[in-house]
Amino acid sequence: MSAVRFILILVIALLLGISGSFGYLVYTIAWMDDLPLPQQPLTTRIYGLHGDLIAKRYLENRMNVPLSEISDYLLLATIAVEDRRFFEHSGFDPRGIGRALINNLINRQTVQGGSTITQQLAKNLYLTHERTVERKVNEAIYTIHLERTYSKQEILEKYLNTIYYGHSAYGIEAAAQTFFNKSANALTLAEASLLAGLPRGPYYYSPFLNNASARQRQKIVLDQMLSAGVISEAQKEAALSKELIFRSATIEEKYSYFLNHAINTELARYFNGDYSRINYGGYKVYTTLDSRLQNLAQKTIAALPQMRTDQDGKRQPQGALVALDPETGYVYAMVGGRDAEETKVNRALSLRSPGSSFKPFVYAAALESGFTAADKIACEPISLSEPGLTEAYEPTDYGGDFHHRELTIREALIKSCNIAAILTHVEIGREKTVAMARKLGISTPMNPYFSLPLGTEEVTLFELTTAFAPFANGGYRVRPILIRKVLDAQGNLVMENSPQKEKVLDENISFIITDILKGVLRDGGTASRVETILNRPAAGKSGTAQEKKNVHMVGYTPQLVAGLYIGDDFGQPLDATGGNLAAPLWAEFMEKAHQPWEIRNFIAPTGIVRVSLCPESMLLREPWCNGPVVDEYFVAGTEPSRLCSGEASSCRKPSPWWPWLPLQLRRP
Repeated sequence: MSAVRFILILVIALLLGISGSFGYLVYTIAWMDDLPLPQQPLTTRIYGLHGDLIAKRYLENRMNVPLSEISDYLLLATIAVEDRRFFEHSGFDPRGIGRALINNLINRQTVQGGSTITQQLAKNLYLTHERTVERKVNEAIYTIHLERTYSKQEILEKYLNTIYYGHSAYGIEAAAQTFFNKSANALTLAEASLLAGLPRGPYYYSPFLNNASARQRQKIVLDQMLSAGVISEAQKEAALSKELIFRSATIEEKYSYFLNHAINTELARYFNGDYSRINYGGYKVYTTLDSRLQNLAQKTIAALPQMRTDQDGKRQPQGALVALDPETGYVYAMVGGRDAEETKVNRALSLRSPGSSFKPFVYAAALESGFTAADKIACEPISLSEPGLTEAYEPTDYGGDFHHRELTIREALIKSCNIAAILTHVEIGREKTVAMARKLGISTPMNPYFSLPLGTEEVTLFELTTAFAPFANGGYRVRPILIRKVLDAQGNLVMENSPQKEKVLDENISFIITDILKGVLRDGGTASRVETILNRPAAGKSGTAQEKKNVHMVGYTPQLVAGLYIGDDFGQPLDATGGNLAAPLWAEFMEKAHQPWEIRNFIAPTGIVRVSLCPESMLLREPWCNGPVVDEYFVAGTEPSRLCSGEASSCRKPSPWWPWLPLQLRRP
């Protein structure tokens, strides 16, 4: 009996709960009939390092148009890919959710969304993009409100005038103008199917930034239209084969390479990808961009020598430049190509082979493993093999030759000897090279191949430049920062990025690497032309990829780290090396960048000792040595303690003078 009573009580409680929830829902929906329109978007202003206004995100880029002035192709494409049963459901579509889930699982990517057009509109008009139960409940309430208040045509019109398509384009009219320089009513099937796919990922599917992904998304939209029966197979194939002519000037901001990366990484992460809040929330965004250095970087890349024009009419080679503060991680400048209007690809973020500019990581790992700059390595033919290799690895030095002698670690890095770098890499344990690069700032996955010291594993210029900062600042890894802080429309601080430093390398090792890399820029080094251009202490390393497909120069002073990349987008070889092409341009940038700044030198830490050695043996000189002398830096306690003792020809102990005297004069 007690069990029956318990069940009755439970049922009554459940009914009361449902009744209460239903009553609340009815009351809320009735109250929402008088709901005012959402607050009008405000202009977001973006400022540089010194408070100068460098960009705006504003409302005027939204151009509302009636449904009658939108291409039928766009209407059909949007409904097919976003909400096929839009005209059949009442705001919610369980069948659509199931179909979207199945399609997404089959294609192993997001082909269709689960939310209806009405739900998306409710979210865009009234809600944030945070993923909470409360937001989902509110989304349902607002969805019911929209369905009760507006017709399907009105909802679709509001949706198409609200949704974000990327590159500051809100609404289909602004998107049509931004991407194709035409009105929404003039869009072809090919153009409409591409635009209809953008809202799912405005940055990832942007044809300006990721054309291959955009065309793949376009095919998905056309497949959905075909499946819905609104186009034929012939129309689909014709649209896919149609060449799309994009508007040449699409991004209004002067510093688009920097700003796009800042907005699509740091800001988008903070705002959960809610670009409406980012662009039109009335925020004040304070970046680390130094307008003087950014303009200088743009001029440097724009002035690259042109070797050819590719099949798309773009000048080749292209280039990229990144400059940041080694103490704070503030990114002062980022340029990803000759001209942002000519090409939207940010090559500072593209994977490229760094060539020999990777070698400092090998020798930093060697010094950390107990090697010294005076240790010698033979540069001669070698053959390396391991299980899994079909043939032995037999590297050569630059030009296919060898030094045929021993080189100190200092000399090997200055002359960029391939054999010495590979042997050092193998001697210390190849995983240690990977670990060193990783902890200094290289995040791209790398394999510990024999050839790793030659830069055969691709990295981005952005991370390569950041990874040189610990050499410049005494061994601290810095987190690159593009946005310092964000204030809302009322002046409240909503986001702040403070510099973060982590000790990852002994300051004595970073100083020795720096001192060696100073030699790279002097007579005898691979980037010796820098010495005639840059009039202050600096260190750096050039790099040339295999077959000269691209070149790098990365270097620093105590105040600035900068990396320069030059390469052909289609892999055409350059008739140049990092030392004779990238290094002089890098030096010109650094010389102009430092003009307002005081000259500073790299200061040796207290744990460093300087010792005079015999250059042949790299041991302590005997008192009678009459040959040349070389000074070398050591971490205290690792310097040589043994005398040369005749191991070098100039340090052989002279024979006593008395054997030549007559026998009687030799006796006391």
